[in-house]
Amino acid sequence: MPPKNHGAITANRSKYVNTEVKMKFKKIICLSLAFAFALSATACGNRDNGDVKINESQTQLYVSFYAGGIGTEWFNEAVRGFEAKYAETSFEDGKKGVQIVPDTNKSTTAGDTLLAGLSTNTNDVYFTEGVYYYDIIAKNGAADITDIVTGKASEFGEEKSIESKMDQSLIDFYKTEEGKYYAIPYYEGYDGFIYNVQLFEDECLYFKEDYRNAEYLDDMFISKLGDKKSKGPDNIEGTSDDGLPATYDDFYKLCERMVDLGITPFIWAGMYDYVTTYAAYEMWADYEGKDQFYLNFSFDGTATDIVKSIDNGKVTLESPVTITNDNGVDVQKQQGKYEVLKFWENIMRPADETDRFYHDLSFSPSMSNTNAQATFLTGIVDSTKRIGMLVDGNWWEREAESIGSFTSLANRGYNKSDLRFGFMPFPKADDSKLGDKRTLVSVNDSICFVSGKSTGARLKLAKLFLQYCHTDEMLQNFSVYTNIMKPYNYEISKENQAKLTYFGREMYDIKNNDNVDVVYPYSNNEVFLNNFAEFHPYNWAFTIPEGNSVAAVYKDNKTMTVESYFSKLYAAYKPKWSTYLSKI
Repeated sequence: MPPKNHGAITANRSKYVNTEVKMKFKKIICLSLAFAFALSATACGNRDNGDVKINESQTQLYVSFYAGGIGTEWFNEAVRGFEAKYAETSFEDGKKGVQIVPDTNKSTTAGDTLLAGLSTNTNDVYFTEGVYYYDIIAKNGAADITDIVTGKASEFGEEKSIESKMDQSLIDFYKTEEGKYYAIPYYEGYDGFIYNVQLFEDECLYFKEDYRNAEYLDDMFISKLGDKKSKGPDNIEGTSDDGLPATYDDFYKLCERMVDLGITPFIWAGMYDYVTTYAAYEMWADYEGKDQFYLNFSFDGTATDIVKSIDNGKVTLESPVTITNDNGVDVQKQQGKYEVLKFWENIMRPADETDRFYHDLSFSPSMSNTNAQATFLTGIVDSTKRIGMLVDGNWWEREAESIGSFTSLANRGYNKSDLRFGFMPFPKADDSKLGDKRTLVSVNDSICFVSGKSTGARLKLAKLFLQYCHTDEMLQNFSVYTNIMKPYNYEISKENQAKLTYFGREMYDIKNNDNVDVVYPYSNNEVFLNNFAEFHPYNWAFTIPEGNSVAAVYKDNKTMTVESYFSKLYAAYKPKWSTYLSKI
């Protein structure tokens, strides 16, 4: 998943140009983003050497499925339903019924490995991540699925099309200039701060209504659950973020309070500490809001907060700037980027240098994503090891479950259904931003498509299966089993909402909250399409040599200032912009 699958992502990239495809698809000069999938301890089987017994009386459909953090349950349910529907149907002479044969080999079902193997792979359908859409097209790796994307799913009793459920920005990206679809998005993944709701309640870690009048830290927080809370970052009384830190300064005070109570504020995977960069990227988007942040992909509009200068922390802005392809690099100077870098500096370098806001192993190469999740959960049963927040993606819960972390808790009397974890809304930089919409970015590069090599009955079945998986029933099914959402418009019934975890219901509420915007970091702008890797969230904070993550830069470079970091990032992009433009 972001691949976060969880999948770790590397800065290593492969590059190629397919002139034939470029002529057909004016959008593309393919620059491939390479992903090295290094983690996910999800248990799953591989299709090889007789793992699956082929039923020769049925027609086989071979499906490649990257079973990372989201698990396999939703897929298994979809397989059962599809096979049952066509149990008496003949797709080939002398055969009746369908047998779906899964390929869940993690080493080959995602990223560059999958891309490289498309020409020899025998699968018909792919659910994957870490693969750039237009690279697949350039390799002739995907079949034209326009008919099942734009057509009604009448075969499954539904009068809606997949396209009708998609956000317009996704339609603009996935539909080629010729009006064709060769893939569709898979699932929606956000990064941020997961917090233990029960711990926040037990320790009264919520700001009280008049906390700004308090002289001392202890007096800023509620003393019992019945106390009236502050309005939170949405600045609206009576909503789910009441009592949570409204501003960055509030957040620092929350961390200080945790330290005073013997609670470690943060933990993240030291093996993949880039998760702090993804969280910072999400915070940048939250600062800017949907329209301003989308300029980073469209390069078309008016930028209102381009930094002109910084003098002793005082930011001076340019007059509103009309952003085009020619000056698109200027969005790298958005104030939100600067403010977020300052936030992370304060997390890594608290005012009281005796404080430590992160777990000792947050930079340890032995601390994997699942280890970090397990360590976070350990605090539930061990009061000496309490941790307030986990920096991770919204798939974390299912991923932790896959390695038995919740089973271990259940054996200690803490059932998963009784546990409550929230996805903390990011605080606003200052009071001027209070009440602004919450903005999230879906960053997983996850897609699903039909193989360009599939023909005949297998092609027909592949399209049907993909369409089936995107009916409202199956979209709901996906969310019930994963507790995350797909990037489509669909409702979850009250009955199915009851099957979601506390965290899953929060994901659903976020998706359907009018005060929340989701940005899909794609556009049909040619600068973006032809230089996709350069604008990936992994890359934005890695264009300088001083560190491997936002957090690491501040940890390992004690003299690095926010101003220097900010200017270095822009300086790294500026000389490359002419190269980006040359690929149009």
